[in-house]
Order: sequence, then C-alpha cells, then structure tokens
Amino acid sequence: MSSLSVSPLFAKDDRVEIFLPPKKLNYYHLKGKKAGGRVLIIGGIHGNEIGAYKAADLLIDNDLKKGEMLIIPRSNFTSILANVRGYNGDMNRKFNYISKKDPDYYYVEGLKEIILSFKPDVVISMHDGYGFASKSKRAWGQSVVIDELRYKNFDLYSPAKFVLDNANKYLKYKVALINTKTFSGKIHPEQKKALTGWCLENGVKAFCIEASKQLPTLKEKVFTHLVMLREFFKLYNIEFDGGNDRLVKNFDLSLGDKPKLILDVNGKKITLKNRDILKVKKGSIIKVVDIDGKRGDFIIPVGVNLNWSSFHFRNLSFNIKRDYKKIFSIDIRSV
Repeated sequence: MSSLSVSPLFAKDDRVEIFLPPKKLNYYHLKGKKAGGRVLIIGGIHGNEIGAYKAADLLIDNDLKKGEMLIIPRSNFTSILANVRGYNGDMNRKFNYISKKDPDYYYVEGLKEIILSFKPDVVISMHDGYGFASKSKRAWGQSVVIDELRYKNFDLYSPAKFVLDNANKYLKYKVALINTKTFSGKIHPEQKKALTGWCLENGVKAFCIEASKQLPTLKEKVFTHLVMLREFFKLYNIEFDGGNDRLVKNFDLSLGDKPKLILDVNGKKITLKNRDILKVKKGSIIKVVDIDGKRGDFIIPVGVNLNWSSFHFRNLSFNIKRDYKKIFSIDIRSV
C-alpha cells in the first residue's frame, strides 16, 4: 500500500462539522365540525414583534367548533430567533418580487403558495407597530390597517370599523384605523410590496392588525391582538369550543419546562442540558437530532450566520432559544 503524498499547501480539515435542522415554515390547520368561514392568520413576518406571533401561536392549542382556520405564527423564524425586524432585510417588502438567491425566498414563496391553495375568506397579518396611532399620524401601533376603503369588490372599511369599534370597548389603549391608500395614494407605495397588498392584487381579502410596541407588557400586546381577532372571528363565522371569549382570558405566556437537546455525534446519540460542555474528537460530525421542547425552540450558533444549516468549527457556543428568549446554552470543543 502506497503512502499518500500531497503538497504542504494542503492539509486535512480537522475541524468539527455540524448540521442544524431546517427552519420550516410550519402551519397549523384547525377545522370545526360545523361550517363557517375560512380565516388565515399570519404572525412573525417581522421578527421583533413578539406580541403578534405569540398571540397567533396561542390560537393553535384551541379546538375549533365552527369554521376553518390556518395559522402560521412564525412566518419569519430566522428573524424571530435573532429578535430583529428582518435578519435578511424587511420580508414584508418582498411579496411583489424576491430573488431566488434571497434567504427569505423559501418563506415568502411558501406563504404565497399556502394562501392561494387555502383560498381563505380573509388573511389577517399580525404586527406590533411603533407608538399609538390614535395619538400620532406617524404611529402604526394599536391599529387596524387597510390598503384602501374599497379595493375592487372588497369592502375593507366596514369590517375594519366594526373590529376597532368593538375591540375598543375592552382595550385601555384604543385602536385606530389606518388607511394607507396603497393603490390610490402616493404616501405609502411600499405597501404594494407587502403581504396585504399582494393578497388584494391576487384576489384575497386582507387586513393588518397592530398592537403597540410601547404597551407596558407582552401580555397587554397579546391581549390586544386576541381582542381584535375575536371581533374578526365574529365577522367570519369562526367559533372555538367553549366560545371565543375564552381566548382572551387566562392565557399562559410562561416559558414552562426547558427543552432537551439531542445530538448525533459520529453515530452516537447524546442528550445535553444547560451549560454542558461537549468535547468531541477533531473531524467529528454532529447532527442535531431533536430539540425536545415547545414550538419555537431552536438551536442558535453564537456569532455564526443564522442562514447557514451546516458549517465547520473548532470551538463554539450554542444557545437554545424559545423564539426570542435564550433558554440555555452549551459549548462544543474539539480535542
């Protein structure tokens, strides 16, 4: 057997390689026993708008009595984990066009496909905006946003007015109506690139609802969203088991149990917990088998591009997050 002789310019890569799970565009389908409306709820397009995607997520654990609902709470999961508006730029400006090279391409095109396939009576895009729209024309928080008073055959004003009038009976910080005049005006032409603008142009009725980022607590942001959603559900004949009022009462935002991280290291499964230090041989291959936790739990490499699904390293720290919040951390070191 001959020995391998190569140039000294080449060297064996003795770093560790890790493979992370994909960030899937998860959706949840609720279907009641009785006929009703078809509603599609989308949260998390902007990753630092926590009240929006947490409120959407809470809907999933309820049984539907009447109607049909599709819920996509984490439509921009990478940005949620980074807790920024748009890790790869503003996703809500990419619906009219997005390059195939854009890391958000899979998610934007996936949302479009789901919307057109589900054929909802209405799409509700959930956000947390700055300030209070009732007090400032520049603010977006605490609002129901429409693109026009009427667009083609869609009356957008009447449903929006119904929602804010009735929601305001239960809200300390009142909700206002914002009409961006997306197609008829000159102030907000960027809204043609947004989800609701794309929906309307493709024959799907759509609204945006916004809690305020300046509300004192996350619970108040979530409550604002759930109160507005409850009014939309009246309009579109959606009813949960036990009534829709239960959605806004005693909802739980606690973190609960910490997840378990299960890795495959060179074919051997290993379970890790908070502050564990894993020492592996140089050249090892690591695969994330499972994160045994709740929705929104994921592993984040510290200081590494969050779009990468695999990469090499020698020594690296990882955070396990539940959406925006770090639950625990581990270190992996090659020896």
